[in-house]
Amino acid sequence: MKDPITTRTAYILAQSSHILVPLEDLYDDLVDEGLMPWISPEMFEYLIASDETFEVIEGLEELEMLTPLLRAELKVQGFWSGPLVMLRQWTAFPSLVLEDLRTHLQDMSSALETAWQMRSPDDPVTEAELLNMLLMSDMLAREISGALHVYMESEETDAQEPPASNGAAS
Repeated sequence: MKDPITTRTAYILAQSSHILVPLEDLYDDLVDEGLMPWISPEMFEYLIASDETFEVIEGLEELEMLTPLLRAELKVQGFWSGPLVMLRQWTAFPSLVLEDLRTHLQDMSSALETAWQMRSPDDPVTEAELLNMLLMSDMLAREISGALHVYMESEETDAQEPPASNGAAS
C-alpha cells in the first residue's frame, strides 16, 4: 500500500490544469491539508524523487529539449528554477509537456508585463531586473515554440512513414 502523502500528491497532479507543478506548491497544499506536520520540504522532495510515480526536474535548465546556450543562461539567471514535479507518465508525451511549459510561460509573461506597467519610474534597479526577466521570457518562449514545432513535425513524419519491414516474406 502506498503512503497517503504520495497518493495525495499523485491525485493533486492528476487533477492539476498543469503537467509541471512546482514542488513548493505541492508541499504547501499538503501542509494546508494537514498531511505534513513533521515532514520538511527537503524530506518531501526526497520522498517524491524516490517514488517511480513522479519525475522531478530541478528547473528548466534540465530540459534537454532546450538549446545548451539557453539552458546555461537559465541556470545562471536562476530563471524559473526550483524543483518541478510531474507524473512520470507524461515523459512519454514531450509535446504536451512543452505545451504546458508554454502555458506557464504565458502566465508568467502576463505577470511580468503587468509589473512592467506598474513599475516605479524612479527605480532603475527594478526596471533593469524586469527588463532582464522579460527578455529571458521572450527567449524562452521562442525556444519552447521551436522545440514544440520540431516535435510536432517529427510526430507527423513518424505517422506518415510505413512501418519497418521485419524482413519476413509473405
